[in-house]
Amino acid sequence: MKTFLWYDLETFGLNPRYDRIAQAACIRTDMDFNQVGEPIVLYSKLSPDYLPSPDSCLVTGITPQEANEKGIPEAELIARLQAEFMVPDTITVGYNSINFDDEVIRSTLYRNLYDPFEREYRNRCSRWDIINLVRATRDLRPEGISFEKLNPETNAPSFKLTDLTEENHIEQTHAHDALCDVEATIAVAKLIKEKQPRLFDWALKHRAKNTIANEIRVLEHIPFLHTCPLFVSERGNTHPLLPLFYEAEKSAALYCFDLTMDIPTTAEGSYQETGIMRLMINRSPFIAPLSVLDKKSEERLGFTRESIQRKVNEAMKCPFLKKEAILKAKEPYHDDVKDPDLTIYSSFPSDHDKGVMASIRAMKPEEKLTKGEHLFEDDKYHKLLWRQVARNWPEVLPEKEKANWKNFCALRLINPPVEGTPTYELYMRTINEKIESVDTDYKAKEILMKLKEYGEELHRKVIG
Repeated sequence: MKTFLWYDLETFGLNPRYDRIAQAACIRTDMDFNQVGEPIVLYSKLSPDYLPSPDSCLVTGITPQEANEKGIPEAELIARLQAEFMVPDTITVGYNSINFDDEVIRSTLYRNLYDPFEREYRNRCSRWDIINLVRATRDLRPEGISFEKLNPETNAPSFKLTDLTEENHIEQTHAHDALCDVEATIAVAKLIKEKQPRLFDWALKHRAKNTIANEIRVLEHIPFLHTCPLFVSERGNTHPLLPLFYEAEKSAALYCFDLTMDIPTTAEGSYQETGIMRLMINRSPFIAPLSVLDKKSEERLGFTRESIQRKVNEAMKCPFLKKEAILKAKEPYHDDVKDPDLTIYSSFPSDHDKGVMASIRAMKPEEKLTKGEHLFEDDKYHKLLWRQVARNWPEVLPEKEKANWKNFCALRLINPPVEGTPTYELYMRTINEKIESVDTDYKAKEILMKLKEYGEELHRKVIG
């Protein structure tokens, strides 16, 4: 049976490759939003090589002490989630999940010796993110749904779950609690399905790379609509794009020209300067044919089918929109990260190493290092294995390895591997400044005191 698995994460920071899960929640429903089984709520214990972001803790209200008291080791949490993701015919769905939650899940799977991409395709599984469907609903078919609240930073329509649920009279008891956010996401999706079923069904059908590629007629240069936050304005988030070419054969990277922009006089520069953008069709983007435009949506968005076609005719004559000019002008992406925790995209596991991962995951914690040592072809997985055992089951380490683990943790706290991540000294100074500030309310100070206690405890155990 095909099902939705609606999920949400609360995290201890905003770097998806480095920061850790605080709380995860998911609810499985059938395709008509009827709940299947019981909701799942999990907390993840923190290992002593990591400091949470005070700002993130103030947003979620989750402290390290709460996560450690209620939680399970990260390896066990991701195993539970992966088992749910991999139920045959599961469509994993989130709200703004492709850009953040899914990346956190990938990195957590990677750190714990899983193929980080398997859950997105095996067993006829797939993923979806409904936030751009919500944006497209406001732009193209808003009838029956209220989008009156504005984002004070952009003066454009707000797509925060709390704003959508409040103005559409959907109960959301506690924002930034993973389970409440899941329930709100389901309610918003259900509302769109009820009020605009054709748009909902279109987006659901065209969530995956292959169906999107079949819809976009690149060789004929047929323009289409794309909805994304990059286009945010008072008018909306939907622009017409002219498909130009794929970066390479079988690539998911599609170069397009934004037909609301001036015809470029160079291929060099940012999207804002050239109108040239790189659309990743494997990231569940919202796309639609121009035929979806009606008079109301044309007035709302500020362009018409006729104006789009006139721009296409101009664009096709532009030499700076040719493949050779664009690829020559774009700098290739280089990821110079060296720390094994962060090199998820630098190399992918061979079939041999995937098999080794599976066998190690089946071992008892005390067997993993002795039996798994030197089995991988790629040496970075040996380093990840050692870190995984130390983070999740430090009690099984030999005495010498326990000393090495303590030294590793101390180095991470004093000199974390990610630029912008606070050192222990900055972590404590930030907390003290917030505690002493007259702008910090009592509830926030309670959380900050917990964070200070946690930092002092880590210092005694690891650095002192």
